Parts: sequence; C-alpha cells; structure tokens
Amino acid sequence: MRSTTYVNHMNFAVPPEDLAALDACIEAVLPWERYVKRDDLVGYRIGGGDDSGCVFVRPVEAVGEVASVMKRVRRSVPDLDRAIAALERSPADVADHFGFRVSTVDEWERLLAGFEAAARDHPEWQLTVVDVHRPGDADAVTHRIYQAWLRIGLLGPIRNTFEMQCENPDAEPAA
Repeated sequence: MRSTTYVNHMNFAVPPEDLAALDACIEAVLPWERYVKRDDLVGYRIGGGDDSGCVFVRPVEAVGEVASVMKRVRRSVPDLDRAIAALERSPADVADHFGFRVSTVDEWERLLAGFEAAARDHPEWQLTVVDVHRPGDADAVTHRIYQAWLRIGLLGPIRNTFEMQCENPDAEPAA
C-alpha cells in the first residue's frame, strides 16, 4: 500500500550576511507567509494550513566561504565559469527548480510584474525572470498552465529558481 505524501519543506543554506536581504526579497516578491524569524532561521509557509509546504532559509558560514571561493575560482578557471554560465542558460523547464502555484491568473500576473519591478529596483537581490510561458505562446510547454521561472541569486549559483504556476481557467478539462 502506498502512503499519502506531500512536499513538507525545502531548506536553503545561505551566507549569514545575505539572510536579511533574502528575507526582505522574499517578503517583497513572493506570496508566502513568513511565520518564523530568528537569527538562525527564517521560515515561510507556501499555501495555507498546518500541513502546507514550507521554505526555510538558514545562515551557514561555510556557504559564504564556498561562494567566495567559487567567485575567485570562476575568474581563474574558465571551464568552471562556462559550466556555471551554461547552467544559468539551461531551459528553465528542465533545469533544477522548485514549483508553487497561485490561485488566479490575476495574482500570477501581479506577482510576475512585482518580481520584474523588484529585479529593476533591487539589483542587490539578484532577481531574474528566467522564462515566462502563457497558454497560447508558441514556446508554451502546455496550454493547461501559466508558468514563470523566477531566479533569486541570493540563494547561490545553483538550485535558486522557483516555477510559479497558475491553472489556465480556459483550458479544457483533462481526459
């Protein structure tokens, strides 16, 4: 017998000096509820209720050290720089990312516009809209959902992208 499971949480380790900026960024651009804020942990609920998924961000000194070394090595090792740049250019729908859904197309469009504005207004947050697919677009993966891939560079050079989805209310029901 299979058990009933759901995604419980995602945890991100970040340089301690980036925690406050990352918290401000998430509060400004994502529709999640911050429910814990301590010096060693910031947590957000994705969705409602006690069994909703969560995102946790924790400050870890070693992550800052790794980020510093990676910056230095990227400048001196062109192969590493090219490899990381290639990851950043990978198609959004096949690259590592975490997904969440919002309730309406209006909310999806409002959040996307807010993310784009924050990317312009807060370069220190290192925000990038990687790709956007609306039903009917030539490059849309499906006609059933709206998709936007949103990258938060403060989370580090990899596994830093979220896919925001919304169901297309005009799509035919699945067979």
